[in-house]
Amino acid sequence: MKLTLDNIKVKDHKIYDNEGNYRGEILYQYVRGSQLYHTNVETSDVDEGGIYIMPNNALLGLGYEYQNEIKDSKNDKCIWEIGRFLELAMSSNPSVIEALFVPDDKVIYENPIIKVLKKHKEEFVTKKAFAPFGGYAVSQIKKAQGQNKKIHWDIVDMKRKSPLDFCYTFYRQGSMPIEKWLEERGLDQRNCGMVSVPNMPDMYGVYYDFGQHFKLNGITKDYFCDENNRRDKFLDFCYNWFCSECDKENMSFGFLMNHIWENNKTPKGGYCGIVSPDLDSNQIRFTSVPDKNEKAICYMYYNGNGYQLHCRKYKEYEEWKNNRNKARYESNLEGERSGNADLKYDSKNMMHCFRLMAMAKEIAEGKGVLLDRTDIDRDFLLDVRNRKYGYSDLNKMMLDLKMEMDKAIENSTIRESIDADMVNKILLYIRNNFN
Repeated sequence: MKLTLDNIKVKDHKIYDNEGNYRGEILYQYVRGSQLYHTNVETSDVDEGGIYIMPNNALLGLGYEYQNEIKDSKNDKCIWEIGRFLELAMSSNPSVIEALFVPDDKVIYENPIIKVLKKHKEEFVTKKAFAPFGGYAVSQIKKAQGQNKKIHWDIVDMKRKSPLDFCYTFYRQGSMPIEKWLEERGLDQRNCGMVSVPNMPDMYGVYYDFGQHFKLNGITKDYFCDENNRRDKFLDFCYNWFCSECDKENMSFGFLMNHIWENNKTPKGGYCGIVSPDLDSNQIRFTSVPDKNEKAICYMYYNGNGYQLHCRKYKEYEEWKNNRNKARYESNLEGERSGNADLKYDSKNMMHCFRLMAMAKEIAEGKGVLLDRTDIDRDFLLDVRNRKYGYSDLNKMMLDLKMEMDKAIENSTIRESIDADMVNKILLYIRNNFN
């Protein structure tokens, strides 16, 4: 069973699954995120990070039980298995490097054996950190004003669609949604029958059960044949569909409509619609058309791949909506609805961008990993978070800071890389001396 922080039990820092099986022990637990940087606001979540160690028997054999990290459903909390933690440290992962420099007042729990790791923390600060810190900062810039951010989905009121929304028919030199095409003619998808077109994937002939339409809509013969009702979209479609120009010139409306009624008043049966009547199906429906001379009212294309993509996107949106930070969402929504394009960005992502570039610059200058931003740039970062600058101004400031960061990196004299031998010895020592 895969462990999450929502389905484990922790007693005396020992981790148990729901069946009571011992699955490891927490070695280190600390506050991370905005609370750690002192950029938190009243509504900020309390994020936590940590390290745990799995029992040796989970590492031996085929390693089926090994799990390199345990997270909660919102990703606010994450603990890494010691092996994974040091693997990430070797690649100078920003979150992992920061974990080594957490001040005592932000440490929730620390097993004494972690001191073996922490006494080498300065040796993990090398030029290899420039790319992860700076690269992550650049990714935050792109993320801050990304056009595919989920908040845009919310603003356009993202709704669950059915396969019917991905069905189109020919219209003039382009196409039209089949639902709109039917509606403009007074027709109902429930009365349609679908037949595949040979040698043309995703193309279907659409046939119509007029008798079933009469029955479902309570249309009587007198109403159908009365010329005063010609403005009825359905009647107008029937008149033009069944009658030739010659018929129209030589015969009365009532006579022609009576003929149409008599020939189509009995439901064909078996025409089950393009999709289910409640629009709750995940597939389009098919039927058989016994009369080989029957003529399709139109031909339709079904974009099945588009529907599958929508389903994946909607599922992702729902998960985001259920787990999002409400205060952050409202802040970003305010910017989106302001009408000012310069305020349409994720302010928290933008704040992280400035913080990460500043930290990369400080590391390059040999100042170390400075997590508490109180006396450095905290006020500025909070101004960014509170959307006191337009994106164009922030973009200029980012470019200036990036130039300073790049120059500091170019002139940096800190150690080149992490000693892999040292890291391996630390890992072996912890594994051999803990269990």
